[in-house]
Amino acid sequence: MAEGARLRAMNAGHPAYELVIDFLRIEIARMRAAGIPVGEDDYRGLHIPDSEVERILQRPGGESPSHVEHLELLARLDDLTAKADGRLGEAIRLFRLSSLETGCLLLCLVSELDLSVERLLAYVQDDVSKRRPRVDLAARMFAGEAESGQPWTDAFHPARAFSRWKLVQLMDEPGQPFTPLRGRYLALEPGIAMFLLGSDEVSDALHPFVTHRRQDELQQRTAAFRDGNPTAARLAALPVGQLSRRVVTLSGSDESFRGDCASVLAAGAGLGLLACDFQELAEKLGWEPALALALREGGLRDAAVYLRSTDSLSLGDWGALLEALGTEGVAPLVILAASVLRPPWPGLTIPLPASEFEARRRAWQEELGEQTIIESGDLDSLADTFDLPANKIADAGRIAAGSAIWRAPDDPRPVASEVFAAARAAASPVLTSFARRVTPRHSWNDIVLPDDTRAQLRELTGRARHVRTVLDDWGFANKAAGRGATALFAGPSGTGKTMAAEIIARELQLELYAIDLSGVVSKYIGETEKNLETIFTEASAASALLFFDEADALFGKRSEVKDAHDRYANIETAYLLQRIESYSGPVILATNLKLNLDEAFLRRLDFAIDFPFPDEPERLLIWRGAFPPAAPLGGDVDYDFLARQFRLAGGNIRNIALAAAFMAASDGCAVGMSHLMAATRREYQKLGRMIAEVDFGAHTAGRLPG
Repeated sequence: MAEGARLRAMNAGHPAYELVIDFLRIEIARMRAAGIPVGEDDYRGLHIPDSEVERILQRPGGESPSHVEHLELLARLDDLTAKADGRLGEAIRLFRLSSLETGCLLLCLVSELDLSVERLLAYVQDDVSKRRPRVDLAARMFAGEAESGQPWTDAFHPARAFSRWKLVQLMDEPGQPFTPLRGRYLALEPGIAMFLLGSDEVSDALHPFVTHRRQDELQQRTAAFRDGNPTAARLAALPVGQLSRRVVTLSGSDESFRGDCASVLAAGAGLGLLACDFQELAEKLGWEPALALALREGGLRDAAVYLRSTDSLSLGDWGALLEALGTEGVAPLVILAASVLRPPWPGLTIPLPASEFEARRRAWQEELGEQTIIESGDLDSLADTFDLPANKIADAGRIAAGSAIWRAPDDPRPVASEVFAAARAAASPVLTSFARRVTPRHSWNDIVLPDDTRAQLRELTGRARHVRTVLDDWGFANKAAGRGATALFAGPSGTGKTMAAEIIARELQLELYAIDLSGVVSKYIGETEKNLETIFTEASAASALLFFDEADALFGKRSEVKDAHDRYANIETAYLLQRIESYSGPVILATNLKLNLDEAFLRRLDFAIDFPFPDEPERLLIWRGAFPPAAPLGGDVDYDFLARQFRLAGGNIRNIALAAAFMAASDGCAVGMSHLMAATRREYQKLGRMIAEVDFGAHTAGRLPG
């Protein structure tokens, strides 16, 4: 009792509390004047006596003694609705509540403030079990006799604030589904109750799915990013208040960068930020209630609402979402995140660049600090090569630190090679169904090519390494078709095309993925493009080197259109031209038949490098490099004879050297010419080519099979 008296004393001075209590007092007086025997029977609410039936049927008319006072209370309610301050005033103005809606809100709020009011509500509703206000009571108290007809129902229409913004809940009578509107109970939505009672926490329904940062906190968190990033600086200066529709779409592939930009945009507009995992929230509540709750909380907290994960919405839900955002809302700003734009889109659309070089370099520098043995140029290469968000850079830092501890426990400072390996691991794309990851093993010393071919390969490597310098720093971005280096390797099988791709990937410290065309090309229309889009999207963060072997199967000449399949085959080629140009990393196409490739495709490549069949001096170098230093060689091995006598490509020569080594190991001796002759015969058989005994010259004796 003491606690109840304390609460009543504390709330008694609040204008809203006093107003609701006065409304209840007048309602009790009206009921008594009408002859309703409130509280006079110990069994009221438990049975309905005959006198009650007669009273209802007779419906005595005439004004009650409290009519004038009731009108005065309605005037006080109008005045409070217009002039209320504090959180109540914020809610009234934000949701544009009418006097009737304000009265309903206050009636529910007083119930939250003082539980003793429940007994008063049960009394005035003539039933000890009815401790929550019903619509009927609210209509009688706040609509006024002049509006006792239809208009009071407007407050409970789905388009009005109560329903649209989930302010007040309507609940059926327990055990009575489909309760009539007048008989339904009113209760504040818990989040609104907490707000009006002074809480700064977002609604419990949103809590697991949102992050709320106030404006002052957001300013501090975004200052460094805003000052060091040109895109962020422009966003901070954006005049959001001048937008006719305060909806901004941030489009870009980097989710972390989109989030940073949303924070800067909100802070620049003088707002807090309510970041919402919209997909998860929509799966729990449905997208419409999820959107209403998020926008409502953004309005109450004076925060921009940032909706992440909108890409997962179906086209129908996306259209409905945009339509909902197009109507008058309560959030001061709505920011949509999308990896790919899909029309229609509302308000202002800002395509974000990939995470910018300086921001990535700073993130690497902060992550690695002074605990890494790495040069400034290596930091540039890391930021230039790997388009990683801050969280992935942090992952790479931890991977590199772990590698260093394992390598040198006494001096666990990562070196450049460990950091690059960690960056590749953090950026590793998910291409298992379409590509094979190749570990580069070869260097420039391992490949034998004409000087001009070798020079072109080095030019290709230099182009891939210095993309940012030439395109961004020197201003060639507007004059280049794309950012990535593209090349065609053309030549017979075994001439070193795959080895050259490995060398370039190793030189650039990139991941190398050999694309499996059997998994990419589909007989179903549209599937090939979808598979290719998956490859390029997944590989983009790592700027991985993509190697398409036997590319003529996919990039062949466009044919004359005779049916739908011809038309779509040509579309695939055109799509690839566009997608390769927009890819940020190197793309290498390899073919044995250059003439089979589409001419328009060849014109748009940066390099077309021929891998000629090796002549005798080049074959001699290949034979000499085919055996590692540890391999035991017999004194009779004649490299000059092998190079002169057998016209083979480098791949075939390496196969022969390996097969001869296994034969020698089986015989328990060094590799000799007899083993090489036997392995050469097997290689010719595998190629389907004839070889005569005379071709072996003086080396026909020995381990040759019969």
